[in-house]
Amino acid sequence: MKKIFACALSLTLLGCVSRDNDDLKQWMHDSSKNLRGQIEPMPQVQPYAPFSYQAFNMLDPFNPQKLLVAKRQLGANAPDFKRPREALEEYDLDKLKMVGTLKRGNMNFGLIKTPDNAVYRVQSGNFVGPNFGRVKRITETEIELSETVEDLNGEWVQRATSMYLDEQGQKP
Repeated sequence: MKKIFACALSLTLLGCVSRDNDDLKQWMHDSSKNLRGQIEPMPQVQPYAPFSYQAFNMLDPFNPQKLLVAKRQLGANAPDFKRPREALEEYDLDKLKMVGTLKRGNMNFGLIKTPDNAVYRVQSGNFVGPNFGRVKRITETEIELSETVEDLNGEWVQRATSMYLDEQGQKP
């Protein structure tokens, strides 16, 4: 039975082989007759020109002593690490939401909601966020902060940022 099946399969495959493909061979020959690839010429090699280093008498920018001196000189901008931290300094600013304001006498207070749904009252001088953000001004729609961050050179710089009233949580 297996031999008959193998014979039938061989005859079927032999029937698929045709020797009448001369027209296909002629077409392939004609189509590839005018095809020629072009290779761009190699670029000219420039002669080596040595560089003369002239900065031997300048300060080394990677010297760790230079960074230590710079940190000591910039102590005026550095934050006070010894002061007790406030509750809102534990949260990133993008996790906090300004949900309202209060006004008592001449004082403006901002209301800030934390991710765990606690609401805190802040006033000018309070600290908010992990980057030593200090509240500078409170308006009806915004709390302006001044953050103290360390830049790439190890220097402490001031950066202004704001929190805006979250009106999505307000109900009409």
